[in-house]
Amino acid sequence: MMKNTKVYIYGLCNVYYDSFYIQGLNEIFSDIEFNVSKFPNFVQGTFAIILTENGQETKIIIDSRDTNEIDFMAFNWCDKYGKVNYNFTTLPLDNFHKVIAIGPSFGIKIWSLIETIYFALFNLIKFNPKITNKREFVANYWRQYKRLPLKSYFPNKSTNESVFFISSIWKKEKETNDFRAIFIEACLNNKNVDFEGGFAPRKDGNNCCFDSLLYSSKIDLKQYLINIKKSVFVFNTPAVLSCHGWKLAEFLALGKAIISTPHKNKMSELLEDNVHLVYVRNSDDIEKKIRMIMSDLDFKRKLEINSRDYFIRNLDPKVIINKLL
Repeated sequence: MMKNTKVYIYGLCNVYYDSFYIQGLNEIFSDIEFNVSKFPNFVQGTFAIILTENGQETKIIIDSRDTNEIDFMAFNWCDKYGKVNYNFTTLPLDNFHKVIAIGPSFGIKIWSLIETIYFALFNLIKFNPKITNKREFVANYWRQYKRLPLKSYFPNKSTNESVFFISSIWKKEKETNDFRAIFIEACLNNKNVDFEGGFAPRKDGNNCCFDSLLYSSKIDLKQYLINIKKSVFVFNTPAVLSCHGWKLAEFLALGKAIISTPHKNKMSELLEDNVHLVYVRNSDDIEKKIRMIMSDLDFKRKLEINSRDYFIRNLDPKVIINKLL
């Protein structure tokens, strides 16, 4: 741990989305404090950090939003701007080198129930005048608690035939929905695949013509993780606003054989086709790669080992924080 460094985290951050990075900070630094007085009036949900050591300050932004747009108020303030959904088309013309692609992450539990209640109430009271949405502020602490700790995301021996897949239907993301539907149908039509899953029904009842592919069973996060760990392969495609979804980072952490459509945003380091995962572009590709993985268990095992290794080297919370120091 770096004991001589004081760390300030912007007190209005989204602890649900950014618990991953708080974990990384906790692994590196021992003196961490939530604060708002040292920061500009950032919008609620901004993840900003100030590191102070020997009178020197380093200001860091971690932008984990789904959009690939840059928050220019935060960008102009910081020394380094870590961006999950990094896209060359949205980079600023000046000082674009400050923007660093950090790749996807996912929400994790970092506090016990007592700690969650303590931080939620303490920060609610302390920062109350600055909080614009108090309900959302407190809810994010609870959502953090309902996640699983990072240590739960470890590889287990997978089966050679079972596949579990469940995903949302997005009204404005036709390509995402279509690719997911193609994958579901490819699994259902392959007699060697023992498939369970489908689309989660929308609360408004508008399932965008995918009613025949719905999976209505309720499943908690622990069981979801067990089912994913057993799966012979998993499927990833860019999600809302073409973002790196949480699933991609989760699959890499779990050391899965991943079938994925191409990413719309830049990864922190290259994910190599047929090394870390396999890429697909259409229904024929998906069917072919399913057959390939199921018929070549050595290839499947190679993908599993390499995907986990990629996560450890490039996406682990401590690695991300060190990249921005």
